[in-house]
Amino acid sequence: MVLNGENTENLPPPKAIPRHKGHWLWGGAFDFRRNPAEFLLEAHEKYGDVFVTRVLTGQSYFIRDPAVVNAINVTHAKHINKPKVVKQMWKPFLGNGLVPNDGESWRRQHKLIMPGFHKLRIDAYAPTMAAYTRDMVREWVEGEQRDFRNEMVALTLRVVAKTLFDTDLAHDSTTVHDAMEHIVEALIDHAQTPIPVPRWWPSKRNRRMVKALDAMDGVIARLIAARRREMEDRGDLMSHMVFATDEQGGMSDEQLRDELMTLIFAGHETTAHTLTWAWYLMATNLDKVAKAREEIDQTLGGKPIDVEDLPKLPYLEMCLKESLRRMPTVWIYAREAQEDLRLGDYFFPKGSILAVSPLATGRNAKYFDNPMEFRPERWTREFERVLPKGAYVPFAAGPRVCLGKQFAMMEMQIILGTLLQNVEINILDGFVPDMLSEISMNPGERGMQMNVRFRDGAPARLGDWDDAAEISDVHAA
Repeated sequence: MVLNGENTENLPPPKAIPRHKGHWLWGGAFDFRRNPAEFLLEAHEKYGDVFVTRVLTGQSYFIRDPAVVNAINVTHAKHINKPKVVKQMWKPFLGNGLVPNDGESWRRQHKLIMPGFHKLRIDAYAPTMAAYTRDMVREWVEGEQRDFRNEMVALTLRVVAKTLFDTDLAHDSTTVHDAMEHIVEALIDHAQTPIPVPRWWPSKRNRRMVKALDAMDGVIARLIAARRREMEDRGDLMSHMVFATDEQGGMSDEQLRDELMTLIFAGHETTAHTLTWAWYLMATNLDKVAKAREEIDQTLGGKPIDVEDLPKLPYLEMCLKESLRRMPTVWIYAREAQEDLRLGDYFFPKGSILAVSPLATGRNAKYFDNPMEFRPERWTREFERVLPKGAYVPFAAGPRVCLGKQFAMMEMQIILGTLLQNVEINILDGFVPDMLSEISMNPGERGMQMNVRFRDGAPARLGDWDDAAEISDVHAA
C-alpha cells in the first residue's frame, strides 16, 4: 500500500487510536467547547499522545506525539492544508493573508514577504522596541495598580505600527486599539460559534465589528497609497511588501491589505499575551527573577539593552522559552489531511482534522520532567539537542513556521529585559489570573494586576536615557 508517496507494506500495522466518544449526536464538540484547554489536557492524560473524537460529522484527531507533530509540520506538510472551517473563520478579517492561505497562492506570498524578515532589517527595530518600553515605564507611578496585560497590548501595538508602517501611534492609539479589540472579540465569536453571524446581520456586536474592520481598512488603504506615491523604502515591513516583486509582478492593494492586517493581528496580540504569562510565571518564581536580573546587571552595567546584548543574556532567553513551553499563547492549531496519510505509527484518513497543541506537547512528562514546574534552567544546549523534533512547537515548524518568530523573540527579550532593569516583577497580593483558551490563551477581562514598584535608581536612569535620538535613526539599516 502506498500512503503519502511511500510504500508502507514493510511497516508494522498502524496503532489503534483511542476514541473519546462524547455525545451520541454531536460527539466531542461541546465537551471541547466548554473548556477547550482543560478538555485537551485531561483527554491526553486519559488516552495518550493521540486520540480522536467526532465533531458533528467529521473526525478530529488531537496529537502530542512528537513524531506525528513533526510529520504534520515538516515531513508531510505538502499533503496537509489549513482546515476549510478555519479558513472560513479567518476570511472576513484576514482575507487571503498568510495565516488562512494555502497552496500556490500561499507559497507566492510567503516568498514575497519573507525577505522583509531578514535579520538585518529586523535588528534595526531593536532601538524602537527598547525606547517604547521605557516610554511606557516612564508613565507609571510608584505604588499604583496597573493591568500588565493591557500595558503589553498597548506597547506591542505601538511597536508593530512603527515597524510595520513606520508610523507612531502614541497620539492616535485609541482608534486603532479599539478597532483591534472589536476585531479580536468578533474573531473569538466566529471561532466559538458553529454558524458564525454573517457580516450583514444588524446585531450590536456585528455593527461594532464592521465599523472596526472599516476603520482598519481605511488606515491601511491610506498608508499603502502614501507609500506607493512616495516610492521610498523607509525600512519598515510595509515598504518591503509594497515594492516586492516576482515574475508575476507585485502585490495588489487587496493582497497587501490582507497581509498587513494579518501582520498587525499576529504581531501584537500573541506577543502581548506571551509577555503577560512570562510576567506571571516569573512573579510567582522570584528566584528566577533574581537570576535573570543578575545576568542583565552584570552584562549591561546600567546601559539600555540593545540587540547586540541579547547573545550575552542566555538566561533571559531561557525564561522566555520556558514560558512558551508552560503557557503558550498560541495554544492550539489545526491542519486537514488532503489524502490518506501514515504519520509516525498512526493512520489518518483523508479529510481528518489534525489538531496540535503546543500547550499539550509542552506539558508532556515524557520529554519535560516535572512539566508544571517553571524551570528555565532546563533549556541547555544539550537538552535541546536530545529533545525530539515536534516536542516543542510554540511557533509551529516546517514551511509554515511563524514568519515573525525571530522578530517576536527579539522583541520579547528586549521588553522583558528592559522591565527587569527598571521595575520589580510582581502581581497583586492574592490575585490569581483566569486562563481563557480562546484564539490566543489570555487572562481574560480581569487581566494581570500588578503594583508598580521601581528598582532603586530606575526613575533617574530612565530620565538620563535619550530615546529620541535612538528612534530617529531606527531604520538607518
